[in-house]
Amino acid sequence: MNAYQVRFKTHPDPTHPGGIIMQYERVGDITHEASPLRVTYPDKVKLQGAFLKAGLYLHSFGKSDPGGDVMPDPNQDYEVTDQMMRDLGFEIPA
Repeated sequence: MNAYQVRFKTHPDPTHPGGIIMQYERVGDITHEASPLRVTYPDKVKLQGAFLKAGLYLHSFGKSDPGGDVMPDPNQDYEVTDQMMRDLGFEIPA
């Protein structure tokens, strides 16, 4: 079970109001391009639930969150495994 680091990028889903499209970029990848793999969530609650299922936490402990809008930080590196990426909904081959 190898771990690697990624950065998640989210965008509004133009075909579904309130929906979110998420892609990722591997940290250290010399191409600096987002993976063509993407996951679509119907809303922020489903996205946050997928992160909890994968064991990834989106908020920083000890810091206030005045907006309460917890989303993946595009500037933060997240250490993941293939299984965690599958739990997020990405079709990662076994």
